[in-house]
Amino acid sequence: FSFSTGSTLCSYELQSSEYTTDPRAAKLCPKYPVPESAPIPFFHRCAPVNISCYAKFAEALITFVSDSSVLHRLISGVMTSKEIIMGLCLLSLVLSMILMVIIRYISRVLVWILTILVILGSLGGTGVLWWLYAKQRISASALETQIAKDNLQALLIYAIAATVFTVILFLIMLIMRKRVALTIALFHVAGKVFIHLPLLVFQPFWTFFVLILFWTYWITVLLFLGTTGSPVPNEEGFVEFRMVGPLKYMWWYHVVGLVWISEFILACQQMTVAGAVVTYYFTREKRNLPFTPILASVSRLVCYHLGTVAKGSFIITLVKIPRMILMYIHTQLKGKENACARCMLKACICCLWCLEKCLTYLNQNAYTATAINSTNFCTSAKDAFVILVENALRVAAINTVGDFMLFLGKVLIVCSTGLAGIMLLNYQRDYTIWVLPLIIVCLFAFLVAHCFLSIYEMVVDVLFLCFAIDTKYNDGSPGREFYMDKVLMEFVENSRKSMKEAGRAGGAEGRELKPM
Repeated sequence: FSFSTGSTLCSYELQSSEYTTDPRAAKLCPKYPVPESAPIPFFHRCAPVNISCYAKFAEALITFVSDSSVLHRLISGVMTSKEIIMGLCLLSLVLSMILMVIIRYISRVLVWILTILVILGSLGGTGVLWWLYAKQRISASALETQIAKDNLQALLIYAIAATVFTVILFLIMLIMRKRVALTIALFHVAGKVFIHLPLLVFQPFWTFFVLILFWTYWITVLLFLGTTGSPVPNEEGFVEFRMVGPLKYMWWYHVVGLVWISEFILACQQMTVAGAVVTYYFTREKRNLPFTPILASVSRLVCYHLGTVAKGSFIITLVKIPRMILMYIHTQLKGKENACARCMLKACICCLWCLEKCLTYLNQNAYTATAINSTNFCTSAKDAFVILVENALRVAAINTVGDFMLFLGKVLIVCSTGLAGIMLLNYQRDYTIWVLPLIIVCLFAFLVAHCFLSIYEMVVDVLFLCFAIDTKYNDGSPGREFYMDKVLMEFVENSRKSMKEAGRAGGAEGRELKPM
């Protein structure tokens, strides 16, 4: 610039030829109007070298937090309680592992222990919340601060919600009490599966790790799409990238890929678990099991069943994408549409959600049928549907109770972690808001419990389909012996006896009442 215009930008002590060679140029010359930048490795994007260039973004965020008093108090509560939050999250992880160990070794008494603990936990948590509310309300008059009022209101909301939840939980358990005993045999067999296949416990971690890798890749590609296209100057004189032609529709392709591949990864986990459990169930001598049934199941998935998993996940995508579009339309039109349109949108969203759940359950059983017969997806889905319809009452009753008991396990972990959080955070009630820390801890505890117990739930569903197929094609006669465990066979015999006795009693009552 100095050579071409003759303008002396730096101090007169330097000649124009020394601007880039003399070490004093850094002090005697002005700073560049554009910060020095360098390319980011592998991404081919320029970014400022000096970290202080990002200070304005941090300054804007700090200003926003400082201006918002509620947000400031919430964030300060999280930062003050960060050690307690980390400890409680670790506690939820330990409780989930302990529950899995209990399921493995004392499955016969687990159902009753879990029921009693949930009753005591829900009653204890509700009682503690009301006690803390009454205690803090008495002492609120002496400490008239905004934080104390917020904590008092939060305690009242928590206490009311816990009371409603406890009443609903008691009603459900009262209805299900006669069927609780039916799950003992199921839990016992599932516990044996985890004894022989301990690597099943770690399946959620591998799935979560693969999902994180894929989501990182997806976000990276999304950033590349944001700067794809032709550079065009806008009205303000800046350059922006505008996509033309088919490139404009790459966003939709990318979103569909996000849903499809995420469902594909989850379906791979279901197929892996189904293949390992099927191998266990249909091996008469458990000593002859493969060294690593999980790895054998993964090998079969990669070699033979990737198409089945891709087709099943694509069907879920075909239902999920329209539901997401309808939810987006409903959000955009909120407050603008009439009552009829709002009702129709909600009805369509609800129907698609129900269809998605039904297809997900059918897909999981189709993967189990594929693992048993090595048939394609459509054939396996048809076989699984026929078997489920033939055993609808038996599967629905036992499977519902099993899922409900696993849900009680999740409730137990969340209640235990939440109760510990209430007792620990109660010591900080005078100088910090612990609403957000408690919510964070409870959400993390539920996610951890769900990750562990969802595998157990998956094993239960696979065992039921194996049991239904076993009873359909085998009758216990020579040459057609059952593959099922003895405990499950005893459960079936007891169920048949109780049904026959109930039928005889009903027939006798009918004959006595007929003449009247």
